[in-house]
Amino acid sequence: MADEEASVTDSFEEDFEDDDDEQHDLRSLLASKDRDFLVRNNGDEVKISELEGKTVGLYFSGSWCGPCRRFTPILAEVYTELVSKDSNFEIVFVSSDGDDEDFCDYFSKMPWLAIPFSDENKRSKLSDVFGVEGIPTLVILDKNGKVLTDEAVEVVRDYGAEGYPFTDEKIEKLKEEEKAAKMNQNIKSLLVTSTRDFLLTKDFRKVPVSDFEGKIVGIYFSLSSFEACARFTRKLEKIYNELKEKGENFEIVLVSLEEDEPSFMDDFEDMPWLGIPFKDKLREKLVRYFELLDLPTLVVIGTDGKTVNLNAVELVEDYGIESYPFTSKKVKELKKKEKARIESQTLESLLISGEKDFVIKNDGSKVPVSDLVGMNILLYFSAHWCPPCRAFLPNLIETYNQIKEKDDAFEIIFISSDEDEESFEDYFSKMPWFAIPYSDERKRFLSRVFKISGIPSCVAINREGKTITKEARSLIMEHGADAYPFTKESMMQLKAEMEEKAKLWPAKIRHEEHSHVLWKSKREYICDSCGKRGRHWSFYCKQCDFDLHPDCALDARHEVVDSEEEEEEEAEWPKRIKHMLHKHVLVKAWRHYQCDACGVIKQGWSYFCEVCDFDLHPMCALGDQATIKVIDDSDDEFDTSDDDDEDENEDEDDIHNHGNFNENRIRNSDDEHLVKVEDEDESLHSDFKQELKLGDDKDGDEEKEEKKSKKENHEDVKVEDDDENDGEDDSEEEEEDEDGPGMRGYICNTMDREGSESFQESLFTCRLYK
Repeated sequence: MADEEASVTDSFEEDFEDDDDEQHDLRSLLASKDRDFLVRNNGDEVKISELEGKTVGLYFSGSWCGPCRRFTPILAEVYTELVSKDSNFEIVFVSSDGDDEDFCDYFSKMPWLAIPFSDENKRSKLSDVFGVEGIPTLVILDKNGKVLTDEAVEVVRDYGAEGYPFTDEKIEKLKEEEKAAKMNQNIKSLLVTSTRDFLLTKDFRKVPVSDFEGKIVGIYFSLSSFEACARFTRKLEKIYNELKEKGENFEIVLVSLEEDEPSFMDDFEDMPWLGIPFKDKLREKLVRYFELLDLPTLVVIGTDGKTVNLNAVELVEDYGIESYPFTSKKVKELKKKEKARIESQTLESLLISGEKDFVIKNDGSKVPVSDLVGMNILLYFSAHWCPPCRAFLPNLIETYNQIKEKDDAFEIIFISSDEDEESFEDYFSKMPWFAIPYSDERKRFLSRVFKISGIPSCVAINREGKTITKEARSLIMEHGADAYPFTKESMMQLKAEMEEKAKLWPAKIRHEEHSHVLWKSKREYICDSCGKRGRHWSFYCKQCDFDLHPDCALDARHEVVDSEEEEEEEAEWPKRIKHMLHKHVLVKAWRHYQCDACGVIKQGWSYFCEVCDFDLHPMCALGDQATIKVIDDSDDEFDTSDDDDEDENEDEDDIHNHGNFNENRIRNSDDEHLVKVEDEDESLHSDFKQELKLGDDKDGDEEKEEKKSKKENHEDVKVEDDDENDGEDDSEEEEEDEDGPGMRGYICNTMDREGSESFQESLFTCRLYK
């Protein structure tokens, strides 16, 4: 028996050493030194030898993974169907759970076999040998142990039991059949399965799919935990009810992507339309069939059963019930109508709706819109809960007063996105201009007309009621009252005047606010003195990523630097140093980096370790001469090679590690998986700093707070709806679970999506980190 165990172990090791060999011996693959059996969820042991001659699926999954929990019932249904046909098929569960209790609870819902949870070594090696990077993953082995496919999850989702035996030939045949089915698409081919020819109402009444023939049908993909879905559902419900009242032949079918039935029922019970049953295998198939790219998605099927619109969500958002029946012909009509509306736009057409022909002052009095006709108007979209809005308001008030001194035929109208009337009134009380009343529907109309997606936002309207620009906020931040009246002509004139002024400015200056020479440069920036945004000229220190607006730079505190004077201070810096914060030699280099001492992220000079990718900002590296030793080129006392003794200087490593603390881990409120977010200080100016983020290179907590307050709140806040945005972060911090599983995953609901495959992967796959 000992010899037999040794043989199994040797064979096992050989099998795992050859990762490129796709043929495996099941016994050596699944057995370990002290175990030659698998287990069922009732505790029974099944000899691995009983799997010989069978097609075997290795199911890598975990209870903590939402996509796994959604897929397991689908797989169980397919497994039961195949086994009931006396199919020579078996599945082995390879768990990535963190503890035995979670494993047992999850495994109790599975009708197949499993690697015992106690055999952690085997589970880990199986994951390695098949290169499992995300779960759920289903690897299919034929009766000889050859890998048929490691993408069986997609096959099962798309084709169910019809995908068996999961060979390339079978899958190719199914794809050809699916392609042919698309050519002959009808409502039945879309919504009927081999086990179901009906849809459900919210009270579980069955409605035959055949009843939908000859109707316009919207297939609505939704996930209620996505706020965008919850918000759109309310809009869609209103339109649906209005169309039904008009007697239109329009129906909606919900395809819910909820991972648990209570969430599905909570969502579905408030909807007036029908849906496919929870856990129905059709939902994943439809996701891939329509190449889902985003949520929510409303696919519109015409009366002939053909797809007329792959996603009518934006159409519904922009035009409401006018967008029905969502066809390309209707889209062209709406665009033509929109163009005509823009050409004929007047202040009255924007601000008058029925009997609502007035705006209000903050004392509650009403002013007729007719009194504003012939004025230059600024529509100010804002909210009290929005920090950038509160930061921008004093600037706007100052600009407003200055413009009014020059031209009394100018006014601002506040369009609020506040959540309650009290907040609206409190915020509006600080404004010297007009507003649309809090509960007025004209706010929604104006937000749709100008497609407002972020606040604060300012739209300039000229004396004829035509739109001049939707970027007036940026112009005010850069030029103040000089930006008025916000026309292209005035901007070109302002730019030309600035260019003429710039010719008279010195090329280099010194300023009391900064220790290095500042160079005249053209760039986008935020002034480190006044905190205002700049898009043209700056006096700039590339070493520190420090900017001064020309008005701030050329005040009484500056002095001109002689152009012939040697001011390239970095030329005097040593090429190599040894610093107490790091055990290797640091080399001066120009690069994009994050300082491992102060945390600043910048493009510029760094003292860089070629071994450890360690960086020190020059001010951190050279600030205290007592902490460094300059290394001459002839000095071979220091070796830059990697030090094998990792414990040689634990204190220095601790400092190094502490320097990289700028990413916080928070809990994703949608899926309760870990995601990373940037530190607030680093994300303040990403809208125009692009990949290079402004850092804080001042010494001392007091100076850092001062600089932070100057640069705070300059990003637009994204707004999804006028009435619904609390401006608060619902995420709560979470410590890393030291006792949790070695592999963790998440679904990122805010990631950039490139194509349907990456988006579907984010819905249906949890990435593993080992």
